[in-house]
Amino acid sequence: MLQFINDFQGFTSLDVLSCRCATAAQVLILHGLFPTSPSQPRMAVSTDLLAFYRALFERSCDAVNALASALHTHYVRRGFRMTNGKGEFIQEPFRRSLGQAILWFDVLQVELESQLERAVQASRDLVEASREPPEHLAPFIPTVDVIPRERCAAILLQRCPACFGGVVFGRKLEEGGDIHVATDGNFHHRHRRSAGDSPHFYDPSYFLPKAQVDAIGRHIDRTRKSAPKPHAPLVPHEAIDLCENSYEAADGKKQKAAMDSFDDTGVMALICRHDIPLFFANIDTPGEQQKYAVALIDHLFALIPGGATVVTLYDVGCVLARSLSQYDILAETVTKRLRFATTAMHAYGHEWSCQLIYNPRICEGLGLSDGEGTERLWSRFIRLIGIQRSSSRQRRLWLLDRQAAAIGLEMRADLGDWI
Repeated sequence: MLQFINDFQGFTSLDVLSCRCATAAQVLILHGLFPTSPSQPRMAVSTDLLAFYRALFERSCDAVNALASALHTHYVRRGFRMTNGKGEFIQEPFRRSLGQAILWFDVLQVELESQLERAVQASRDLVEASREPPEHLAPFIPTVDVIPRERCAAILLQRCPACFGGVVFGRKLEEGGDIHVATDGNFHHRHRRSAGDSPHFYDPSYFLPKAQVDAIGRHIDRTRKSAPKPHAPLVPHEAIDLCENSYEAADGKKQKAAMDSFDDTGVMALICRHDIPLFFANIDTPGEQQKYAVALIDHLFALIPGGATVVTLYDVGCVLARSLSQYDILAETVTKRLRFATTAMHAYGHEWSCQLIYNPRICEGLGLSDGEGTERLWSRFIRLIGIQRSSSRQRRLWLLDRQAAAIGLEMRADLGDWI
């Protein structure tokens, strides 16, 4: 005997027949129902209701408790009540089972979309490989000093085709570079240590692995033990020191969250100039250490052509630029194609000599790129703050990752309006 939730009409009890060639879960899905457990399910939910909740999640984030309570109230008013084996009414009949169905339905949808995208990308590669250059190709006379290169990685093309869909790279950094990105940290998206963790169930597509970020951190610590390299600073060190002391983001040792209460203290984001999220790094240290920004930048350069140039806007871009000039934190093949600028709003808190070099409103070639898209992204993430603090660590990453995917998909669809 199995009970299933049938949209908003009510719930029904029925017998489900299965065999060796078709499990109960397969039979249910074939008939538009999703089981609340992988084996021996006692309840199933309409896939239409789960699809509706997925759209609701994209607009109001995690609302499992609200939906479960609303369904229970709605069904009680229509005369449907859940009872246990003793005939007693169940106070919260849907919260746990509905939450499990929503979670695994989303994971399954993500896997299907991933397999579909891999198949489409494989077809694109076959088409690209089969193309032959035309016999009578007109000579190309570039108007700027550029060098044709290969394409960016497929994941970047999916995130923002406007930024990464080009095939010609090599624009000089003094003229604005090829790609503009911004990075920033947020310490409101914490996770309480007392909330604990759950078994691994989801591989985030936006978050860098912890091992990758920690490896960058260890590399930075090793390089800082050596003497600083001699270099010609663009801004006097005294001015950079004043900028560093003015911003908390520049102080990686400053504690912004109590580590005895929180095990994850924030999130570092990397976005393109259209404010589309590209990648995230989970912050698990008291302060905003440079390893998070460096890891995101290093990961981006691993996915773009070897001749592409990048301008990175960061609250304390002047401080990070000096660190990369003094120590071999990033390879020279990266640093010579990388330029920093401060974000437009924070630039006016920097020293004037710093603004002359790093203020995006003064830098030539940056146009209207202001680097404040991260603040606009955080404003859309604000509804997740309270929920993720009491969720498990795995569920917190799932919530942030899925919300980033929904925001990115919406903003990619609006690229035409942006242009």
